[in-house]
Amino acid sequence: MVIDSDSDFFKLACAVPLQNATTTTLAKYGVELLVRRDDLIDAGLSGNKAYKLFYNLRAARDAGHSRLLSFGGAYSNHLHALAMAGVRYGFSTLGVIRGERPQHLSPTLKDAEQAGMQLIFISREEYQHKAFTRLLEEWNSQFGDFYLIPEGGAGLLGARGMTLTGRALEAQLKGDYTAVCVACGTGTSLAGLAVGLTAAGRNDKPALGFSVLKGDGDLGTGIAETYRQLCAKNNELGDDRWQNAANWRLISGFHAGGYGKKHPSHLFDFWRTFEQETGIPLDPMYTLKMMWGIHCLARQGYWSRGARIVAIHSGGLQGRRGFVCP
Repeated sequence: MVIDSDSDFFKLACAVPLQNATTTTLAKYGVELLVRRDDLIDAGLSGNKAYKLFYNLRAARDAGHSRLLSFGGAYSNHLHALAMAGVRYGFSTLGVIRGERPQHLSPTLKDAEQAGMQLIFISREEYQHKAFTRLLEEWNSQFGDFYLIPEGGAGLLGARGMTLTGRALEAQLKGDYTAVCVACGTGTSLAGLAVGLTAAGRNDKPALGFSVLKGDGDLGTGIAETYRQLCAKNNELGDDRWQNAANWRLISGFHAGGYGKKHPSHLFDFWRTFEQETGIPLDPMYTLKMMWGIHCLARQGYWSRGARIVAIHSGGLQGRRGFVCP
């Protein structure tokens, strides 16, 4: 998949299948679930990473860069996708990894290295200051000029790419849904999705972000700021639909112990049952927790009977290799 134009990428987004995944539990509470299978966009550039990298790659190319640098952990979906994007779009790639180089690389990092990504391992302490000028200057001196993409594809360019999911979903369903759900790490996907729905004229359809983090910290503040900046950019065109736009919510409490933590047995039980009933594979860090949250909310009466919920499958299935799966 090599796509350069906005129109072609929007056509691709509009062609993403919507799969009915109404489980026995959801049916009991009168809730219909549709899963938008963005994990099927492409084997290498899967899910929200395809959207979050699209405008970053274009910005790098337009600025004349031939090398990309970004950050992640041993099972980073972002670095895996970035390495594949480098091959597709003709960039060399640098991946800065949290922690010392292990004796045996994770399957994710093996894939990235085989795709030509040069791996840079730094201490966990240094990683906390990875965007400091000193480190960036050192890497620039060692590897040459590069275009910096934030960890996870976060930021305005990443969020701008995710607006396509909201616009495409509205084109597919034309308002025939109650709410749209997405898993949240940095919150970039949630902000972009919400703005995309508003851009499509659906400010009345909320975008719900299920945090995968234990302790959200300033996550909500960051989402609000990204959302505000995207709305402001659209409002420059004089479109008054952005004046009172506020169609997103952050939902906490379904992190299952936190990011990268061992899942409790009841979550594994849910994982196994969901995949058996629907045939839809879930990634353990993001979509699994979102789906679990959707089902817990159904039991709590959060969704009205007759609700039609759409869940964005954000891909990341390569990360299953780091888990004992159902």
